[in-house]
Amino acid sequence: MKKLILILSCVLALGACKDEKAPKASAKPVVKIGVIYPMSGDASFLGEAAKNAVNIFFEEFNKKLHKFDYQVIFEDNQNKLAKQATLAQKLINIDKADVLVTVMSNFGAVVSPMAEQNKVMHVAIATDPAVAQGKYNVICSSNPAGEADFLYEQLIKHGAKHIDVVVMNATGSQTMFDFFKKKAEQEKGLKIGQVYHVNPDEKDFRLMLHKIKENQPDYILAFLFAPTIDVFMKQYKDGGLTIPVTGVETFTYLRNKTLSEGMWYVDAAPPTDEYVKKYQIKTGSDTTDYAEYMDFVMQVITFGYEGAKTKDKEKVISFIESQSNQMLTAVGKITTEPDGVLNGQPVLKKIINAEPVVIEE
Repeated sequence: MKKLILILSCVLALGACKDEKAPKASAKPVVKIGVIYPMSGDASFLGEAAKNAVNIFFEEFNKKLHKFDYQVIFEDNQNKLAKQATLAQKLINIDKADVLVTVMSNFGAVVSPMAEQNKVMHVAIATDPAVAQGKYNVICSSNPAGEADFLYEQLIKHGAKHIDVVVMNATGSQTMFDFFKKKAEQEKGLKIGQVYHVNPDEKDFRLMLHKIKENQPDYILAFLFAPTIDVFMKQYKDGGLTIPVTGVETFTYLRNKTLSEGMWYVDAAPPTDEYVKKYQIKTGSDTTDYAEYMDFVMQVITFGYEGAKTKDKEKVISFIESQSNQMLTAVGKITTEPDGVLNGQPVLKKIINAEPVVIEE
């Protein structure tokens, strides 16, 4: 598909998106970063936040001395998996991108083999370690195994004995459930009852919710993301269910958070207080909508190129993997694992007055 509904190009060279006031390009070599994000459709809030994050990051970055200039090109996948490969090919073959950036594991999984084949660096905001496989792939994550373990521990603390699970047919959701299932099987303190697999475009959960209501589990684990989680929670409320819902990153993607008022869940490493304050000042937004992870990605990319002092992608990735451990980012200090997995630390959150609030264990 070559007719794209929306193509956003943002050229960041000396700290501003390309416009009439932008300064002339310098003689520095340019690193082209192609970002594939939902800029329209059900998950457009992620794209808007990502674009804000890029602008804020380079506004500060370009005040410092740097060896390379960075051009960021946004492409809109409309949160549709079918568009991902075409957009990646466009960025690789036409725009000659040095780096590709993707969000969510199922989208990253499409691009990972393409990055390997074309020897293009790929940085994914993803939870599935498989997305990081190969020489050219890196993921900025929140430690999916750690999140699953944390979720299990919290369920035990809350007295859960029996749960039902709803998991979306997507790489990230399934991987998270696999980690959780492995933990439950090892510990043997929690019975996993019915497991319901649903497609990302599922619109009718009523029969499933009726069955869950009859099962009466202690908790419903929902490994669902936007926009599916909104449909699920709306029908959950309409169906009069009172069984608590929880999961990993579940309510972060929920647009109408009143639907999960009072419920707790495990979330990815949150933004630092400093980043939240900075983002609010720059955008006027009360929420960051994962902008901190795009900041994290941009920091990792520029850290790699500036530190390696070369455009040789293998050397850039090697520098990141060997030097980024304990680096302070917009999500706090990270740990660097083998095979290009960079992790923040998960936290416990509760929806209070329709806002996700970090709470003590």
